[in-house]
Amino acid sequence: MKKWIALCLAVCMSIAVFTSCDGPNPTETTDPLDTSETYPKAYAVDNGLLTTCIGQADENGVYVVPETITAIAESAFAGDEKLKEVVIGSHVKMIGSGAFRNCTSLQKVVIEDGVEEIGSYAFYDCVSLKEISLPSTVDYLNQYTFYGCTSLESISLDHIRYIDDSAFWSCSALERVTLSEDLEYLGNWVFAQCNNLSDINLGELRRLEKVGDYAFMGCSMLLSVTIPSCVKTVGKLTFYDCTRLSHVEIADTVQMVDYAAFNYTPWYQENTEDYLIVGDGVLIKCTVHPNFIDLADKPIKTIGGTAFWNATAEDEAAEYGYKYATELETLVLPETVTTIGTSAFGGCYNLKEVVLPAGVTEIGDGAFNIYIEGIETEANVDFTKCQNLKSIGSYAFQGCYGIASFDLPKSVETIGAYAFAATDAYESFMDEAAKAEKEEDRYFITGDGILLAAYVADDQTKITVPNGVKKIAGSAFSGWDIAYIPNDVSLLSMSGRSKYNISYAVKEVVLPETLVEIGNSAFYRMLSVESIVLPDSVKFIDAEAFAWCTGLKNVTGGTNIETIGNYAFSYCTNIPGFQFSKNTKNIGVGVFFGCSSIQNVRLPDGLSFPGTTLFNSECTSLANVTMDESARSRIYTILGSVQQDIKVFYE
Repeated sequence: MKKWIALCLAVCMSIAVFTSCDGPNPTETTDPLDTSETYPKAYAVDNGLLTTCIGQADENGVYVVPETITAIAESAFAGDEKLKEVVIGSHVKMIGSGAFRNCTSLQKVVIEDGVEEIGSYAFYDCVSLKEISLPSTVDYLNQYTFYGCTSLESISLDHIRYIDDSAFWSCSALERVTLSEDLEYLGNWVFAQCNNLSDINLGELRRLEKVGDYAFMGCSMLLSVTIPSCVKTVGKLTFYDCTRLSHVEIADTVQMVDYAAFNYTPWYQENTEDYLIVGDGVLIKCTVHPNFIDLADKPIKTIGGTAFWNATAEDEAAEYGYKYATELETLVLPETVTTIGTSAFGGCYNLKEVVLPAGVTEIGDGAFNIYIEGIETEANVDFTKCQNLKSIGSYAFQGCYGIASFDLPKSVETIGAYAFAATDAYESFMDEAAKAEKEEDRYFITGDGILLAAYVADDQTKITVPNGVKKIAGSAFSGWDIAYIPNDVSLLSMSGRSKYNISYAVKEVVLPETLVEIGNSAFYRMLSVESIVLPDSVKFIDAEAFAWCTGLKNVTGGTNIETIGNYAFSYCTNIPGFQFSKNTKNIGVGVFFGCSSIQNVRLPDGLSFPGTTLFNSECTSLANVTMDESARSRIYTILGSVQQDIKVFYE
């Protein structure tokens, strides 16, 4: 990692050479490798940017950053094993990404007011760090800032408004954290595996709306927690495996407690209430036998994640889910229910009938996923009343063979991958589509122009998506249902996502000018498609939309794309380069993972947060990345685990 960062800095120092003829040369340097002592030394400065500083501490291991320095560059001190204490004055405005990464002897850091930004990975794996003062001028902590600082026992974050993903993950000695009352964002994995964390003032917050997924997972010394009234959502697995958490208070404003948020905590596991309803009508646990369940008069607005989950379907003990899940056959949901959370009824394979209430707007991932190989399920879900439904998650109804037909309302905006896999409605469509003479009869279009699925004949090499389609639902072209084989198909192959996938023959896809969104995994593993022209109408490309399209060489058009989801082009091994639309504002994780031919990528101008770990070590041809200067402090986060030397251009 250090190698490519070093070259990155060299390019940054001479960036004007690439944009004009008057690029400045470094103003202060020494021999980059001083071998006169047993410990190597290196020092370099470019116009106030401290680019390299190794072995410069005094005999006590202390280094005071000179007043001539205005910024500390990426990896400037990385790996300096002699550095024990550093003082960073107000003249420094930015601490770069990975600046002190792996400084294993660093014990104390003083950062004075005036420093405005601390980059991602800045103190990553500083295993001896015990004391650090954060300036009041910093209000954002980037990803992995203190990851693995296993000696850090306490820290005050009383002026920090945003804490990004994994900022304190695996800080195993951390006991006390003081959060700002004005904290607005607490990301995923922030305090995960902080095994000694016992004191955190979460209940005093006034602005935080969501506690991130996995945020406190594995905090085994946490005894009590209060979810304040500002919070609307407790994320997936947020307090999972907090093995001493026995006291929980949840404000009555909380609207969602997601997948297994409190599982494997004494508070959740030992609670014996018939119906554990928290927050604003969120049912998160039921202990009543199916013969006696009566939800009709209960004040329930949300069926929380895993509320009736069959733990045994995932080789867990029954008591860690709804222990009667395998006996549940029918259930009447209250008309007050608006949301059904992730895996709420996952694995309840004996369900026969569920009528969705009129007010339901959101159905989470795997909410009724009861598919279990070898078991023919009968569950039918009646959509007749729910005319306000907006979102259906991935695998939401997988295995509900009793769903013979449905016509989704025009209110539906999103349908995730394999939402209706292994249902009779899906199989019936495929059977009829295989016989259809008209091309338009081979497309399953529902709601307000949502293409749910398409029949692709064995020898078909071109797909023309019908005009009028606004959204291509998740997995629409990514392969056959995991439990279905069309009778006329001879070309059957294994794929990573679908047991039977015949999309290998398709070479050309034509998309309509009406298209706005391409759903998650929509074209997953269409191996023979070589080029895609995205209409200017497209605004959203969802997660894994073109993942594993190994024949794809060119992606053009799409000048108005606003969002590109996680892993959208991952393992497209023949794409040589990519230039984002100037309108793109949101870029997901791992967009180019495994793109072994990609050489040049230009990120959108003016975008300070251009995605996370866009690349990995399999991007072996990557040579040039151009990004906005404002993204500089996140360079480690952006480039991920790339191993080779690359050039980074800041504009």
